Amino acid sequence: MNRERFLRIILAGMALISPVKEAGSQPLSSGDPLTGFTTSDEYMTHIKGETSCIGGQCHAQFTVEENRFGHEPADNGDCRACHIAEEYPNKYGLEPDQSIACYRCHRNIERKVRSSRFVHGPIKSGDCTSCHDPHGSGREFLLRTSYGNMCSLCHNLPGFFDGEFTHQPVKDGNCGLCHDPHASDYESRLTDVGANLCIVCHEDMVEGMTGGYVHDPLVKSGCTDCHDPHSGNNVLRLKDSTGQICFRCHEEKRNEIDQYVLKHEPAVKGQCTSCHSPHFSKNQYLLVDRIDDLCYSCHKDNRVWRERRFQHGPVAQGNCLACHNPHGSDNAYILRMAFPHRFYAPYEKGIYSLCFLCHKEALATVEKTETVTNFRNGEVNLHRLHVNRKKGRTCRACHDVHASDQEDHLREKFPFGSVDIPLYYVKTETGGRCIPGCHKERGYDRFNMVENIK
Repeated sequence: MNRERFLRIILAGMALISPVKEAGSQPLSSGDPLTGFTTSDEYMTHIKGETSCIGGQCHAQFTVEENRFGHEPADNGDCRACHIAEEYPNKYGLEPDQSIACYRCHRNIERKVRSSRFVHGPIKSGDCTSCHDPHGSGREFLLRTSYGNMCSLCHNLPGFFDGEFTHQPVKDGNCGLCHDPHASDYESRLTDVGANLCIVCHEDMVEGMTGGYVHDPLVKSGCTDCHDPHSGNNVLRLKDSTGQICFRCHEEKRNEIDQYVLKHEPAVKGQCTSCHSPHFSKNQYLLVDRIDDLCYSCHKDNRVWRERRFQHGPVAQGNCLACHNPHGSDNAYILRMAFPHRFYAPYEKGIYSLCFLCHKEALATVEKTETVTNFRNGEVNLHRLHVNRKKGRTCRACHDVHASDQEDHLREKFPFGSVDIPLYYVKTETGGRCIPGCHKERGYDRFNMVENIK
């Protein structure tokens, strides 16, 4: 700085305290709270001090110490790099907008701030020193206190830090892992958008999100639709209990479950994630496993069906949902449609709706046929003979609706009252014969009608 400019600064300072009658007797007249000096004594002492700003007499607190991060201009004694105001209406000779001084060196920050949509409040108002000590600090980036403490001075809203479960970066005070402290193009000054930000740490999510089925919120808005990024009172910082958080979007499922007489236990308890993955899956509907494996994980005793020689079509396909509603139903065993579970049930329209989703209803209504069924004696439809009568036998009286070791998945025994009655079945090329414990042996043949003795 040349001598002429320095004298102008001195004279400007003197002008603030003239006329001076007695040293120390005249306070500055401006009364500006940003003024660095309040009396003429303070100012005269300041300008008559040592040449260096930092010395035994003045500003010794800024002396470089060991294990300290120093601001380069301060360490080099280049105080005028920041204290650049031409006059002293401003505190310590600083411009009110501190960024004017800061951007002279920190051009990269300036470019980022000017090109970003969202700018941190202190940066926008030019108050860089609210976070950074301009002379030196025991912390990296010249922060005045730890990162977490610094942010919480302003951002201390209820729920940010006081939940039972706290996000590890929040617990560590590492706010800058997710938020840019200066500026960003993303709301809340996030360092990236949506799930892209979370997978920086949660790398295990990457592979699953690249194929199969992905939960819509994860794709459209990221993880914070369900998880609180700071802290919460639910495990995994869920914004609500598992069931309730799912029903925020899937309200139709809540209404559906509420209306059922019989409810699947996981559904009524809100244990949605016992069947559905909240993030992604290789299976439709985000199921955590293939349907039958998922069902067998609870219904363990039913795994034996896989070992049977003859299985009902849906069982062979592993598709339990063909017959059962996984959320609930008004029918026994949460079946999708009506099906009688008694041994005797006279045929009526509608009571076999479940069976007739796949099978022809003519099985129970047509008396004679050559095409409707292979279970016929000549042209006599033996399905109708068993079912469509006063003491009609239901399908499950003869067939195991899941699996059996007898052909056509016929039962090996069937419950009747308090006993189990054996049933033996032999299939032939054109018919077969049945030897149940309830009547004498009966045979049938589609081409040469068998006369059975009653």
